[in-house]
Amino acid sequence: MHDHDEGRETPSVREGPAPGAPLAGPPRRPIDATARARIGEELQRHYAQMLALPIPDHLRALLDDLAEGGERESLR
Repeated sequence: MHDHDEGRETPSVREGPAPGAPLAGPPRRPIDATARARIGEELQRHYAQMLALPIPDHLRALLDDLAEGGERESLR
């Protein structure tokens, strides 16, 4: 395989912005306190709704199996 730019260093595939470096794009305006409060309230409402949902049967069966395995381990 020939490199047409032999004098140039080939960048690594893993190269990217340095950790903590801002992402490229237009500068963002800070979010004001009212918007932050509204976002927080909506997230709390959403999470409360999710927690109120029943656990699906297949996940409940997995949890029960895990609990039984833990009980068997503690009996040894």
